[in-house]
Amino acid sequence: MAEYSSLTSTAAFMKLAAPNREGANKWGTMPDFTEENFKTRDGLSIYYRDYGEPKTTAMPVLILSGSTSNSRSADTVAKHIAKGRRVLSMDWRGHGHSDWDPDYKNYLYETDAEDVLELLAHEGMASAILIGSSRGGIISMHLADSNPEVLAGVVLNDIAPVVAPAGRARLQRTVGYADDYDSFEDAGVAWRDSHGGGVEGLSADDFTRIAKVYFRKNDEGRIVADCDPGYARAFREIPRMSDLWSKFEGLKPIPVLALRGANSDIVDVETFKQMAEVKPDIQQATIPGRAHCPFLDEPESLTAIDAFLAQY
Repeated sequence: MAEYSSLTSTAAFMKLAAPNREGANKWGTMPDFTEENFKTRDGLSIYYRDYGEPKTTAMPVLILSGSTSNSRSADTVAKHIAKGRRVLSMDWRGHGHSDWDPDYKNYLYETDAEDVLELLAHEGMASAILIGSSRGGIISMHLADSNPEVLAGVVLNDIAPVVAPAGRARLQRTVGYADDYDSFEDAGVAWRDSHGGGVEGLSADDFTRIAKVYFRKNDEGRIVADCDPGYARAFREIPRMSDLWSKFEGLKPIPVLALRGANSDIVDVETFKQMAEVKPDIQQATIPGRAHCPFLDEPESLTAIDAFLAQY
């Protein structure tokens, strides 16, 4: 994989002004989260949500979404965890409310990892528990290799050091093509079909709700992916490491929970077993009726995450 730049220590970044959590909503009660932004080293504005009580002494959690997702996907699990601790969730550059990068070649794992370090430094967090879905889990492995001191623990949501061939082929067919739709309902059907029926037990309304995470309405009223088309170009054109076992090794001294969708085409059963052979103390759970990725709102996901976080 082409290197973008070496990862920078969090000490290199100055913390900016603390987020304002003083305001209440129109009913006079505190909202579930505040909306915040910080500036990256190259001048982009990165959006993140801040849940929970900022004065708690519990280890904070940072939720990192998948390649074409954003902070909206974490809302249910973030609210659940925030009952006892501070929780942040961010939009990758080029996604959701974050700025698009003017150079699509910057959409790399290394760039995202530096953005994570900058967010932690901006918030004055020396370390955090990372919950990484898909790409977010890959970024967590990169940080374990380069900056393990910032990782108090890691939850890997349906991601492994290698991607199964069937899943890799599906992603190459589906990620980043400029489809647009008449409605969120249509986008939800398309999202469902792109996952090959691996997501079980959901209604048409559920898939519409999912579409409202992954898609947005553009100025012409069309429903389009809520990310920079340049990100998809980078996904298809820029070579990436096909084997992350060397970076997974960096997680050996760090508590890890690995979740796998029972119908996942990204993490196969054999690779899931191999992860436990490499790291015998890893905690694992398979989420029934889910493909890539579990949404983290399933009872089985929440139970596994609660048990993992109980040690902090």
